[in-house]
Amino acid sequence: MKLFFQTTFILFLQTMALGQLNAPIKGESYSTARKENFNGFIGENGTTLFTIDYLYLSRKKQELILRKFYKNDLKLVDSKNIYEVPPDGFYGEPVEVFYHDDTIYMFSNLYNEQEKTMYVTMEYFDVNGERLFQTIIDTIPDDEELYIEEENENRGFVLLKSHKFSNLTEQEIDVKYVRNNGTIHWMKTLKSPMALQNLDIEHVVYHEHTPLYILCNYNFEPGAIGSEDERSMINNKYALWAYDPSSNFLKEFEIRMKGKWANGVRMQLNKNNQLVLAGFFNETRYQSMNGMFSLIINPSLNILNSVFYQLTDEDLAKFIEEKDRGKVKELEDYQLNEMAMLENGSYFLIGERYYKYIERTYDPRTNITTTTEHYNYNSIIVSYFDSLGNHIWTDRVPKFQTSTNDFGFYSSFTFLNTGKELYLFFNDSEKNNELALNDYFNYKGLFNNRRFQVSYVQLDSTGLKARGPVIGTENSYILRAKDCNRISEETMYLFTELGRDAKVFSVSVKKK
Repeated sequence: MKLFFQTTFILFLQTMALGQLNAPIKGESYSTARKENFNGFIGENGTTLFTIDYLYLSRKKQELILRKFYKNDLKLVDSKNIYEVPPDGFYGEPVEVFYHDDTIYMFSNLYNEQEKTMYVTMEYFDVNGERLFQTIIDTIPDDEELYIEEENENRGFVLLKSHKFSNLTEQEIDVKYVRNNGTIHWMKTLKSPMALQNLDIEHVVYHEHTPLYILCNYNFEPGAIGSEDERSMINNKYALWAYDPSSNFLKEFEIRMKGKWANGVRMQLNKNNQLVLAGFFNETRYQSMNGMFSLIINPSLNILNSVFYQLTDEDLAKFIEEKDRGKVKELEDYQLNEMAMLENGSYFLIGERYYKYIERTYDPRTNITTTTEHYNYNSIIVSYFDSLGNHIWTDRVPKFQTSTNDFGFYSSFTFLNTGKELYLFFNDSEKNNELALNDYFNYKGLFNNRRFQVSYVQLDSTGLKARGPVIGTENSYILRAKDCNRISEETMYLFTELGRDAKVFSVSVKKK
């Protein structure tokens, strides 16, 4: 009787929490003539949802398909290739696509074979895919690479160029801020006060009323990491470049922790336009983590708070089987994926256990070697921090997705941030969705996505609230979670596939 009461109570809580999501809208199936690489949802207006698909056929033949869906029923209403093949003597490719106020912005590379020059073009399109304007805004030398980021209030775009080769003793970053109308608002060459051989730009945050923040990874001594082993030692050397264009002032923050190695960093602006920078760390340099750190920097470039939190035995017990507790001090293969900022300035760090390995089998009778690539996207780690950057709690969302030779397309997760709570979405199984939220070790693996169910987990500042199906088991279209980027605070659009057929679902949050 006691067991029956506990089970009923858990199911009651999950049912109550499930009421926070409306029933999903199921779009109609549509087909493509060729297999496309879905690139994501780029935006929406009052009636229409817009997506982009990139198709590479050859250096001289590429397509960028703009698709429009009617939001009420997610029916496909239009599809158009907006990428124009360059004329003879040129070749190129689209680089980034943005949507804002019913205008589509596309940045492309355009290489002039005669002049041996790579141009960066900026084009505008209306919602019907008609090109309104095109201009050349920059060039890229052979020894540089380009990074593009949108300004936080969608007023323009930041273009950054850095050297990609490692034979330099001085590193610099060329920055150009371009307004939506194509005019250059300001530009600057930033030089590091350190002599660097390697510099990778990992993230950029900019608001016109704050400094420009560039997260760099120096990798002083890049190790010879084998392509077949993605579980090797990490060698991150992070630094934050903060540039104030109003005062022409550059400040560099080196992210250094005594006896610790940073394993992933993310950053965002909070409600006060302060930069929140946080990440994972470990003490072994392997692809693992045993704690988190957080920095809050104000627009005057002063550090307001610096926090380090090491996982406790209680935290680790959620991830490690009882027989191994006390032996394991770090969580292997966990990588930082996302930072989710809430309206009140508190935030979540979200990571996932991921690793890949390659298995080769040789048959001496046929002299044939068979290669199998194993992709593993497993449990999610979620940590909640208050608005001052202090760690409040860490929990585990059990998930076990294993697949072979599919590039992991249908694994991992995506999320909806409403500003008050989070919803994680991924493929799981019906049986797993029936288990309690704190049942960490009775979950079964989902192998090659057999008998999957598109699922969700709800979280808020107090912890995990609910887990269950988004779409019933009658659905045969599998979620491509990593491609489902959030474009709304109230509705999550989910892209699913069945062979060469596709379907879009949407799930929205009930207004309280």
